[in-house]
Amino acid sequence: MIRIQLPESMEYRRLRREYLKRVAKYIKFDKKDIFPDQTSSNEGKTEVAATYLQEHFQNLYRFLFSSHSGKVRTENLRWLLAGPAVPPKSFGGTGEYETMQDSLKAIIGQCSHESGEDSAKANEVCKKIFDYDEFVKKQEDAYWLLRSLKVRVCPYCNRIYTTTLPTKEELEQEDSGEPFETTRATYDHFYGKAQYPYLALSLFNLVPSCNICNNNKESKDEEIIYPYDEEFGKNAVFRLIPDLNELKPGENALRFLTGESDKFHVRLMGKDRISFLEKSFLESQLSDIEDSDYRERVKNSIEMFRLEKLYNEHKVEIRDVLRNRYYFNEEYVKSAICPLIREQLKKEGTNVSEDQVYDMATDMLFSTRLRPEEWKDRPLSKLKADILDYIDIITKEEE
Repeated sequence: MIRIQLPESMEYRRLRREYLKRVAKYIKFDKKDIFPDQTSSNEGKTEVAATYLQEHFQNLYRFLFSSHSGKVRTENLRWLLAGPAVPPKSFGGTGEYETMQDSLKAIIGQCSHESGEDSAKANEVCKKIFDYDEFVKKQEDAYWLLRSLKVRVCPYCNRIYTTTLPTKEELEQEDSGEPFETTRATYDHFYGKAQYPYLALSLFNLVPSCNICNNNKESKDEEIIYPYDEEFGKNAVFRLIPDLNELKPGENALRFLTGESDKFHVRLMGKDRISFLEKSFLESQLSDIEDSDYRERVKNSIEMFRLEKLYNEHKVEIRDVLRNRYYFNEEYVKSAICPLIREQLKKEGTNVSEDQVYDMATDMLFSTRLRPEEWKDRPLSKLKADILDYIDIITKEEE
């Protein structure tokens, strides 16, 4: 639903190189084959991997080893583990791939099982070569990656914090002799380990997520929104539909907009679609999204993660937003709240635009983040931002 964006301070190449250093201990390849520019001894792991793959996974062998010399294709190994050397265009790079997902698909296209090959044995071999279980068991490096990506909220649902402990401060105070213990988010394998075991430790196949979304997704293989490249944004938005079955005779169907009633349903629709139909097909709700492939991924994401059903369980939070928006309208915010914030910023010597002051005021009142790039910082941010936009649309139509 929301996009994972690498922090500005974490440059792509630096993240990639650091990840390769850390993941090296969990794969059956010698360090010299990952970092040929460094001096390191022959550990013998690469020979074992080559033997395994030659016997049980020919396409993966050809992808990772030269058929002529038998030497490791270092760039392919690094690409498999940590993405292409030059970031794709979706990451602001100039690489040959438009998106990071295109890069993963290119690897999959070259590494599929050959017909007649024992896939169970090939998967078993991959588990030995790419030891994801050890990666999560030892914790330190799995923890480091989560901290580096700075994903605070599950990107699939935007409902639950992906809290990671200990904090940076706790780590600095921790005695070196103490065992490393952490509480962290789960990793979803965007392309499941069962079908794509060679991607088990691929950096951009690991999506920090909440347990609920991870369980809902399991190993399903439908095309959904890939959080490293794309998001719902303002293309698929939350809308509120009056619950007509619960209305009393003569009761205003839009009374819920003041926050005094919970007689409404939560739906996800295309950005230009306003509908009060209580029962409609998801395809119809998203019909104004022009890109059919993207529309299908949005639809599949909504269904896979059961987003409409889950968000209908957040009526308490929704009513808080509706109530605050009704009593503290735009005029009130600009005349009463913004001047107070502006005065405080002036004392601090901080200069910001009027739009930023207004965003700060609404954030304070509605406990949300209005800017899409900030939705990753707090649960339900997209929902609340969409509702505020929705009320503005309804209000303008009434005027």
